[in-house]
Amino acid sequence: MKTITIEGNPASLTAIMVPREAEYHDHETIRIESSDDYAYVEKTIFRVVDGGDDKWELQFE
Repeated sequence: MKTITIEGNPASLTAIMVPREAEYHDHETIRIESSDDYAYVEKTIFRVVDGGDDKWELQFE
């Protein structure tokens, strides 16, 4: 399972931008951790779309 670290509360996240070098797939489950504390969630990617500027936008259900 892939892990992404963000600032803030990962539970309220509905989309995130990631570098295009990383490979993500629709319906893949990833772990999103907070850099501020020990909070984390596991979310399933609804879809991966082109976010521009060499980034993917991961959208969650």
